[in-house]
Amino acid sequence: MAATAAYLKEYLAALPGSYLFTCRDGSIMTHSAYVKMWQLIVRKMNHAAGGTGAFPVISDLTAHIFRHNYCSNLCYQVPAISIKKIAQLMGDTEKMVLDVYNHIMDEKEDAAAVVNDILAV
Repeated sequence: MAATAAYLKEYLAALPGSYLFTCRDGSIMTHSAYVKMWQLIVRKMNHAAGGTGAFPVISDLTAHIFRHNYCSNLCYQVPAISIKKIAQLMGDTEKMVLDVYNHIMDEKEDAAAVVNDILAV
């Protein structure tokens, strides 16, 4: 994790402006450039996973899936991280985080209750 943080810090420091993803010349990424970027990512992931163009292993991968996965993983860390902090990291409101991800906290509470019941026997 520390290596990833160090890499990201170096990457962000080297950016010519305030945009995280840009075209090679540093200009704002167009929609078509964004689509091509994700197609390349999916193609490389499929190749690494043993898929082919005709028989992909991975399909329908979007940046939103990564965002959703990131937020889900954060929600599994509640109460070590607060809903308020998760909302700040996601750029959402606390209400939005709770509306979309509350089922994760409910699942955690259900699992904890089962373990407590087992240990009480």
